[in-house]
Amino acid sequence: MNLSLKKDTRSYFLDDRVRQGLIEYEDLSVKTLTNIENGYNLPSLSTLKILSTALEIDFFQLLADVYDYIPRQ
Repeated sequence: MNLSLKKDTRSYFLDDRVRQGLIEYEDLSVKTLTNIENGYNLPSLSTLKILSTALEIDFFQLLADVYDYIPRQ
């Protein structure tokens, strides 16, 4: 059986980022990414830093972009 990852999958994205040396394999799982995207989990600051590196965007810009989605207490 020959399995391949489609370029529009989370798995492909994470594998590509690891291949490019932007993140380590252990940094972020597909399940974690899925849960963040679906609103089941709020990422920690360290996870947001990993995501900013993986997305190749400025960490502080990412914080500004997600600020309105952070629940208020």
